[in-house]
Amino acid sequence: MKRFGNAILFQIVWFICVLAGSVWALVATIVYLLIHDRYFMHTRRELRLLVLFLGLGVLIDGTLFQIGLFSMTATSTGDNLLPPVWLLCLWISVGTLFAHSLSMLRSRYLLIALMGMIGPPLSYIAGAKLSGITLAEPMFLTLSVVALIWALILPLGMWFGERWTIFSEEK
Repeated sequence: MKRFGNAILFQIVWFICVLAGSVWALVATIVYLLIHDRYFMHTRRELRLLVLFLGLGVLIDGTLFQIGLFSMTATSTGDNLLPPVWLLCLWISVGTLFAHSLSMLRSRYLLIALMGMIGPPLSYIAGAKLSGITLAEPMFLTLSVVALIWALILPLGMWFGERWTIFSEEK
């Protein structure tokens, strides 16, 4: 049941982040992390994944903005080196999934890589349409880059989760 609850709460945070902007994304993410800490997290080592994913968000999405694969609409803030706060909130929130809703994929690196090639690109398409981010044309190339990145990121997150022993033994 915790796996399902973790996934549902993540989806709620995803929608708030994408639809409501950075201030509400920050509020929703903080509330989510407090709930996560209280009801889901069974080891503080899991915090390492949250920090790791924040860093990855800054590095990866920041780079994708800088090279022009992602861009903000004219109404958004200017030429920042960092992705928008709401997008970084999503990265942190992804870090909460490994020990819970993604835990059944432990040691299944090929399967989680395949999921990374499918799910995140679809999420980026939906998120871009809802949030005012533009994905560079040709869209196929941009989504291929996103798919490749996430095919590496999700197994990496799982590998660190296993290395840092964040998983409980309950099934």
